This record gives sequence, C-alpha cells and structure tokens, in this order.
Amino acid sequence: MPTKTTRLAAWVIAIPIFLWLLLASTTKISGNNPLYEVQAYAPWVFWIGLGELTAGLLFLIPRTTVIGGLFLSAHLGGAILFHIDRGEPFFAPSIFVSFWFQSLLLIGCWVVVCLRRPDVLFTAAAAKGAG
Repeated sequence: MPTKTTRLAAWVIAIPIFLWLLLASTTKISGNNPLYEVQAYAPWVFWIGLGELTAGLLFLIPRTTVIGGLFLSAHLGGAILFHIDRGEPFFAPSIFVSFWFQSLLLIGCWVVVCLRRPDVLFTAAAAKGAG
C-alpha cells in the first residue's frame, strides 16, 4: 500500500507528463500537427492522437495506471523510434528535438506506475524466478 508521500510524489510526476500528452494529442486530433503534412502519416495522425489521449487518461487515473503505463510504453516507444528513424541528432541543442524527451517521459511514466503500484515490481520478480 503506497504511503501518502509516495502518492503525492506520483501525482507530482504524473501531472506534467499528462499535460504534455494532452498538448501533443490535442494538436494531432485537431489537425494542427506538422505530421499532417507528411503524406504517409496523414491518415494515421488523428488515431495516434486519440490513442495518446486515451493512454494518458488511463495513466492519470490511479486505478488504471498500470494499463495506461503499458499503453504509453507502446506509444512512447514508437515515438522514440520515429525520432531516431528521422535521423535527429543524438546530441541536439534542445532536449525537445531529440528522442531523449520521449525517453524521459517513458522513464517518468514507469516511476509513477511503480510508486502507485509497487506490487508491479514484485510480480515481475516473482515471474522471473518462476520461469
């Protein structure tokens, strides 16, 4: 059972992550994202934004944080690969122009999941020992 301090820490980390996801998803859903200009991505941008918003909402709600964390892992993993595939520099002048930002969001996401549901770590360790 998480203590009051760990619950507060989880909220302090989760809210900025959710706000960033909200910003990114609303630009995709509303059609104001630069990805709409790329012919190959245009049909999928709305659905990516909708999935991003759904995963963010599931992540924000403490009861569904694990499934939201799993969905965000898939989404942010795809975003990391997208930025690497585009050939963005490894050491960019700003953290927002490289894959590092999505990597930090993903790490923060799993920190929140582990703060809210520490049993996730024990379940993974038990499964590793059993197999």
